Amino acid sequence: MRKHDSFEDDGRTIADMSGIGPTPTLLPHSRKPAAAPEPVNDRPWEQPDEWTAKEKFWAVMGALKATLLIVGAYLVGLAVLLAVLFWLWK
Repeated sequence: MRKHDSFEDDGRTIADMSGIGPTPTLLPHSRKPAAAPEPVNDRPWEQPDEWTAKEKFWAVMGALKATLLIVGAYLVGLAVLLAVLFWLWK
């Protein structure tokens, strides 16, 4: 990006490569300006809170349930690994 290009850093762009294409070897070429990206609501936590207390409760319960399932899977895997190591050690 050249210094005279206008660019507003909104914290979401890692690398804007929309205007980059293959460079022809023998033919002259000109760069086309990149189109501005469409605004997207990808930060819902910054929006005003519109959930009811019941919806918040069930969202927390869903996250807790997912966490417990993942922890359970890791514990079962650890138990199997320890059982196999104990079996091989004896």
